[in-house]
Amino acid sequence: MKLFDLLIRILIDNSTRERFQQEGKEIKGFQGFLRVFPGHFHRLTLYNPLGLLAGVAFIASFYSPWWHATVDEGRISIDAFAFTLRHTVPPIGRVFIIETPLALSVFLLLGVLGYLFLVFWGSTMAGMKGRLYIVASGLLMLIYTAGFYGTLVYALYRIGGTLSEDFVVWTYGGMRPADIHTYFLPSYYWAIGAAAVCLLSALIHGLLPIRFYRSKKGSEKE
Repeated sequence: MKLFDLLIRILIDNSTRERFQQEGKEIKGFQGFLRVFPGHFHRLTLYNPLGLLAGVAFIASFYSPWWHATVDEGRISIDAFAFTLRHTVPPIGRVFIIETPLALSVFLLLGVLGYLFLVFWGSTMAGMKGRLYIVASGLLMLIYTAGFYGTLVYALYRIGGTLSEDFVVWTYGGMRPADIHTYFLPSYYWAIGAAAVCLLSALIHGLLPIRFYRSKKGSEKE
């Protein structure tokens, strides 16, 4: 019960709480938790369309690789997506590849869906609480892109390379050198930009709300 009460305090917006109190509805426990969601969409209003669009743009960047590497004049290629790899590295060189375990991939996918929920919930919530949701979403997205960068730094460090310049590794048991050329792709910068826009959109949260319901005055005129 305490868990559901905590979730209610986190998710409920002030207008929904006040309406439930006026109607005499209890907002405690599991039943109260279930009431939060339809209550939130009672008079659906989008208070931060820019933040929501930025969140969608961030997720959209996952469909393209964020980083690319070519080895040995393009004979081997590596595409790093947000949490998966696609490569043509032969078995002898896969000891240097950091594959994302399936369990971690599922966890990261759930985390990404969590970002989308945060930005959607915050975009449809008025006031400071909605603004905080947007700020948290933007910060988490930026942390994710930074974590991706850190993972690449570590992976290249294992083979004596860096992200700042091309380098050479010895292949086929140290018998022949191979050039490695690496670079970030536009989708990575797109993700960083989307995260930054989401974070900064908190400054204009609620400035241009979009209402998806008819007011009583509008209904009476019709």
